[in-house]
Amino acid sequence: MNIGCTALRAGAVTAIAIAFTGAPAHAGVYFTIYTLNTPYTVTSPDVTQVMMSWSTNLTNGIVQQGDLTDWSISFLNGGNLFYTDNIVAAGAVRSLGGVNRGIADIAFNFNLDTLTAGEFDNMLQGVLLAGASGPAYNVYSYPQGPFDPPYSTLGIWANGNESTRELPGYSSVFTVPAPGAFAALAFAGLASHRRRRN
Repeated sequence: MNIGCTALRAGAVTAIAIAFTGAPAHAGVYFTIYTLNTPYTVTSPDVTQVMMSWSTNLTNGIVQQGDLTDWSISFLNGGNLFYTDNIVAAGAVRSLGGVNRGIADIAFNFNLDTLTAGEFDNMLQGVLLAGASGPAYNVYSYPQGPFDPPYSTLGIWANGNESTRELPGYSSVFTVPAPGAFAALAFAGLASHRRRRN
């Protein structure tokens, strides 16, 4: 892995970590990284990984959307970050491209006892993003089903435009607390590079 790539990956995680400086000191901060089965090709560059950065004051049990203090979803290509949606900041749900969202418009589920990612959806009615200014992506995961389109283990579509919907799913997902994020992101980038060489 070359030093320039490693530095970019470290910079991406640092940028995300800075967003959490407003989170309470006792909040747990986590990074969940999905490596896609196939790239999402509507963006430039393609999305090869989706990284969720999130924090909660819970220390065990099931974390749901109302338990989040912060939550963002970022797109990466080979470990390099190029798009971020800040969904929850300081406990408040934020708009996306000028389209309002509330707690009832998003979904999040994570089991802290088993460190198992569940479903998530940054905009339950993704069609509303047709009214967004600038690029606005509906990113969602339903690992327990249903798997018929438009549902998927991981799906992405842009600005409420059905022709941009792709269902790449994911080949791996792992979660680490914030101090392990540098290693996690480097690992995700390394895995991506290894797949391209084969």
